[in-house]
Amino acid sequence: MKVHIDCILCHQRQALRIMNLITEDRTLHEQVLRQVMAHLAKTAWDTDPMTMTRGMYQVIHRTTGIIDPYKEVKRRSNTEVLQIYPELQKYLQHSEEPLLTACKLAVAGNIMDFGAKEHFNIHETIQHVMKTDFAINHYNSFEMSLRKASSLLLFADNAGEIVFDKLLLETIRELYPLRKITVVVKELPIINDATMEDVKQVGLADIPNIEFLTVNPWTDGNGHLAWLPSEVETWIRDRDVVIAKGQANYEIMSDLKGLYFLLIAKCDIVAKDTSTYNGALIFKYGGATCIPNKEHNTYLMT
Repeated sequence: MKVHIDCILCHQRQALRIMNLITEDRTLHEQVLRQVMAHLAKTAWDTDPMTMTRGMYQVIHRTTGIIDPYKEVKRRSNTEVLQIYPELQKYLQHSEEPLLTACKLAVAGNIMDFGAKEHFNIHETIQHVMKTDFAINHYNSFEMSLRKASSLLLFADNAGEIVFDKLLLETIRELYPLRKITVVVKELPIINDATMEDVKQVGLADIPNIEFLTVNPWTDGNGHLAWLPSEVETWIRDRDVVIAKGQANYEIMSDLKGLYFLLIAKCDIVAKDTSTYNGALIFKYGGATCIPNKEHNTYLMT
């Protein structure tokens, strides 16, 4: 997905939110914001939004010396969701379709995105998601793919959200005899994206037959994959089922085929790109053709 002009304004607001988190020094706020604006002005606007985010973070790090402004926020996010983990498990225990329920809870967790949202209520979001249909719903294809799969790859998104991903992966393992599960997280911090530190905090490594790969958001990438390394496409080809969680992963990899994108559309730009609406719950198979189902205000795969 390419940058839209509204993304430029969004990045400026995001930079200011980060600086408010770091310091109350208004002079430093202005200094960083001016540098971020200069970065945005000289960056090609035919890239993806996350490539712009990378450069913005480098500006903030150079000026403040702080590499992980959301460190404490991420820790609290993980703790908050771990505390309600027994409640989340009860949703599955009382569900006639545990896998579908786990997928919907995983989407609810995607609201924990401090790049797109300054304020959110995870409890209200869970309640809303559990009674709302996917605007794009390729769940049936996903479930059928799992029946034949021996390996799964998940691109994680945010801290806190990764606890919901843990529940999804545990549910998948209970239902399908996967030989290997691979989870991709960030090598270095950017926004509140999950890193190996978050993996350790939430106990994700306790899942049997799981391994982890990392991508480095601070280095230049390769071609249309922006700051993802060139081997990412190999990772995708080598796994039977691939899940890309969250809006940022959609922005980066929306042109790739063979991935199931699981997210909430948290801005008008992503909503337009997916032909849905702001706030839509999306379970989309990359490369599929979607046709509108006007009766239910959803899209079906052909």
